[in-house]
Amino acid sequence: MRHREIDPAQLADIEKFEDMLAKYLAGEIPEDVFRVFRLNNGIYGQRQGGHNQMVRVKVPYGKLEPEQLEYFGHLADTYSRGWGHITTRQNLQFHFVQLEQVPQVMRELAAVGLTTREACGDTVRNVMGCHLAGACPFEAFDISPWAEATFQHFLHHPFGQRLPRKFKINFSGCETDCGQAMFNDVGVIAATRTTESGELEQGFRVYVGGGLGANPHPAMALEDFTAKEDLLPTIESILRVFEQVGNRKNKLRARLKWAIETMGFDVIQERILATRKLLPASSSWPGGIPEIVAKQGDAPAGRRSDVEPTPMGQGTPVAIRGTTAYERWQDANVVRGTAKGTVSAYAYARLGDITSDQFRALASIQRELGLEVRATNRQNFVFRGLSEQQLPTLYARLEAIGMAEPG
Repeated sequence: MRHREIDPAQLADIEKFEDMLAKYLAGEIPEDVFRVFRLNNGIYGQRQGGHNQMVRVKVPYGKLEPEQLEYFGHLADTYSRGWGHITTRQNLQFHFVQLEQVPQVMRELAAVGLTTREACGDTVRNVMGCHLAGACPFEAFDISPWAEATFQHFLHHPFGQRLPRKFKINFSGCETDCGQAMFNDVGVIAATRTTESGELEQGFRVYVGGGLGANPHPAMALEDFTAKEDLLPTIESILRVFEQVGNRKNKLRARLKWAIETMGFDVIQERILATRKLLPASSSWPGGIPEIVAKQGDAPAGRRSDVEPTPMGQGTPVAIRGTTAYERWQDANVVRGTAKGTVSAYAYARLGDITSDQFRALASIQRELGLEVRATNRQNFVFRGLSEQQLPTLYARLEAIGMAEPG
């Protein structure tokens, strides 16, 4: 398993957790103080008594490397109960980790490039992205580097440490909205528009104030079109306004959707746009094209012209016509793009649960076939970058570990 040098800021986080944990166990820190700190570091207390904890690992836009999947197998066997769980926000969770072992788990996660920081608590949660971004036949452009830039910018962000309530950001690459942008605090959908000179300009449609729960609210468009260089300043402005106006007295009405309902969308919109105008004067102004986007590029995978994308809010129909198990799996689990290397296939995880042996097998498949893997918001994994010739091999390997069901 390849280990990386731990980022100094992440190492400082872990050492702070060790120090706070030691003081808590010694009775020097009250339970309510440690609880907030623990949650902000991605650690949930369980209700079974003792020191049982649930560790939530952030996986920005679901992207995973083989050594990370291998480590999940080790974590599940060594510290948890032999299996982990994919969440609907592309995180990985492990239960029954003992509190005293958490710092060591954090160090081992950091060594493979992962963190639990701000995976829980009243913080900026994991930044989600469509799991087919960069391979989707309908995307305006690849939102992956934009989701990564957003994750990097808001991790440790000073305005995101003690928010009124949690703050969720989702990215989608096309109008189908597979990334579920429309029911989160900030939803970002890649878009294009035609300029006055007739050129096609890439940018975003940014939506705010969405949410589910007992009182669902659809997100509302902040403006008609957001230029690429304005994306991070726009999201930061939304965060700053939420930090100022969110309800800190009643957690049941503390999300951004309630601030919009109480104050009115026009008022919130005006404050966000006014804040964005002032951000260039900030020493931490995040404007312009992020370095990671400029380095990686965000070119689309190539648009498919023979099929129209499913409209937002409608289920994507799947016709399963095959007569063999392999054919049915192809019908349900394989997505074909237009460009070379944009064949993708889902590995089905029942209820989102993955055993330690399955984690290791997935890592082996990814490494041997040279593929990319992402966790999905449907609690599965998707293999990307396949050739047609690799599909039978992938199916056989997934069938051997119980992950080749259609779904």
